[in-house]
Amino acid sequence: MRVLGLLLKEIKHVKWLFLGSVTVYLLASGLIRFAPLILQRLIDGPLTAISKGALFEQAVFLQELGYYLLMVGVGAIGFYVSMRLLMYCANGIAENLRNRTYDVMQRLPISYFDDKPAGKIATRIVNDTETLRNQFYGTLVYAFNNTVRLAYTFGILFYMNTSLGLVILLLIPLCIGVQYAYKKMTDKPMKDYYDARSDVNTQVNETMNGASLIQLFGQEERVLADFEATADKMRQADNKIVWAQSIATWNLTGFLQNLVITGILTIVGYQFLKGQSELTSGRLFVYISYIEGVFIAIGALIQQFPNLLRSLETGKRVIELLEEETETDSPEDLQVTDGQVIFDRVSFAYEEGKTILKDISIQADKGETVALVGHTGSGKSSIMNLLYRFYDPQKGRVLIDGKNIRDYSRESLRSHMGIVLQDPYLFTGTIASNVAMNDQEMDRELVLASLEKVGAGPMLARLEQGIDEPVVEKGAAFSSGERQLIAFARTLYSNPKILILDEATSHIDTETEEIIQHAMEVVKEGRTTFIIAHRLSTIQTADQILVLDQGRIIERGRHEDLIEQGGVYAHMHQIQQKI
Repeated sequence: MRVLGLLLKEIKHVKWLFLGSVTVYLLASGLIRFAPLILQRLIDGPLTAISKGALFEQAVFLQELGYYLLMVGVGAIGFYVSMRLLMYCANGIAENLRNRTYDVMQRLPISYFDDKPAGKIATRIVNDTETLRNQFYGTLVYAFNNTVRLAYTFGILFYMNTSLGLVILLLIPLCIGVQYAYKKMTDKPMKDYYDARSDVNTQVNETMNGASLIQLFGQEERVLADFEATADKMRQADNKIVWAQSIATWNLTGFLQNLVITGILTIVGYQFLKGQSELTSGRLFVYISYIEGVFIAIGALIQQFPNLLRSLETGKRVIELLEEETETDSPEDLQVTDGQVIFDRVSFAYEEGKTILKDISIQADKGETVALVGHTGSGKSSIMNLLYRFYDPQKGRVLIDGKNIRDYSRESLRSHMGIVLQDPYLFTGTIASNVAMNDQEMDRELVLASLEKVGAGPMLARLEQGIDEPVVEKGAAFSSGERQLIAFARTLYSNPKILILDEATSHIDTETEEIIQHAMEVVKEGRTTFIIAHRLSTIQTADQILVLDQGRIIERGRHEDLIEQGGVYAHMHQIQQKI
């Protein structure tokens, strides 16, 4: 019930339009529901008089017929308008949910994504919000329609014949019991179904991203078998839901409707033959019309109830994402002039009790280049994660220009950083839009200059559209070296105070590496630069080289000094020289 309540509260985002739609609907529905009473007067008046040999009262007939047509016509127009507006409300609520879930996803801490497959998160933002639009809010509109219809019709029936109203009212608990049984039968299958659907999306996403590796290692059959197993779980859960739905939505209401109408006609016919019936033809017509209306509304609600229940499990998943704790951030912007970076006795752990960095102290002054080397898992990337503020240290401080970065907003901090990662990501668009990161006021000359500085001139020369060359599928049409050049140009274009190269040359051939090394010597001037590298040839000119092992700095100094010491760095260099 909590999920239902929270989903209903979402209506507040379109409350004025919703209230207006409901008001129009109530008026329109009232006109349509009361219209049969006009027909009763028409049947029991002018039409009955004709059957008894009286003169046809044309004026009365036309007047009553006009009232009926007016009520039905105005009611139909109002019903159409109100239903369109209510569906518009449903679309607006779903759009608001989708935007908010996407916004929450953007503000979640990086740690949230450590163990969450991208496919499952995408399912919540795209599929689940769309399911809510169709199965919850869309169905809710029609459920509201039938509930109002039922309330109006019951009210009129009770007014006309209390006994008949009570008899029909007693049938409702039977329908409620059927729906309760349906809920008990489908609670677990619904959860299993949506979990399996998320797993399917995740597997499809991973298969698409790893298609080349799957084929190279001949894993097609295994991947297909895993997919079929997950899809089979989804099918089995859906079959259980369909089985329960077939029980809950069989033509129970139709059977009860025919039973009640047969009973009424039998009683009226018997009384008529005995000469005891005082029921007029018009009233009999109205009884049957309203009884059919009651059962049509009940039947529709029974059909719609399963969709509402199915959507609650979806709603639960969306609400869980909305309620995830997002990163708290300072409203104050960080102003950087020199770009001095200090790690002051920093210790950090991703998980409690498993310390990754231990008592790290680093000072990088303006214009200096600091290189971090060490075996995989030594803590190099973790140091950069703290500098980006993807995470915050448990002990110590990270300072930029003497200011603790925890006291400032992450966005302002990162705006002063240029980052080139090991595997550069290119967005769909053009080379220019990737370099300028879709800057609305793009400086095309600066884009071109940035590309030429990093040695991308030959690449642009062979492209027909130059910097306007399309980029699709993460830049798959470009080589890894060309993608890296575009990423370097992106960093140059932003003109950062602090430059971070995270294994930036690991996927680049020797010739391209020489081009980038030359360009970077120019770019690094006046900027504080951090380089994470396994290839020691790329860091020999660094002002400081920090050697890490198991989260500690075990050696520091310039390349020549570390070689003379004959320690870990010298051993690493010797091995690479042999290779």
